[in-house]
Amino acid sequence: MIDETELLIAEARLGIQTKQFLKSPVGKFIAGRALKAKEEAFEAWINIEPCDEDAIRELQFRARLPQIVVAWLDEAINQAKHAEETLNEFRE
Repeated sequence: MIDETELLIAEARLGIQTKQFLKSPVGKFIAGRALKAKEEAFEAWINIEPCDEDAIRELQFRARLPQIVVAWLDEAINQAKHAEETLNEFRE
């Protein structure tokens, strides 16, 4: 039980740190840059030849990568919420 509690506390802290990071200037920059990179990839996709498979694959990667990074951050926050709920259940 102690190991699980320690893990839950660590997950909760990570979520708090992630939220703080996203509110920081660097976090805001990265979140904004991720959105901009996705938009840039979409704009580039509009202008490429439909038969250019390599360019399409590259642009798909460039569009997906920011989404993946944001998903990791969201995942840390969601795991923290779950960890906090579980810790509260232990306390009851």
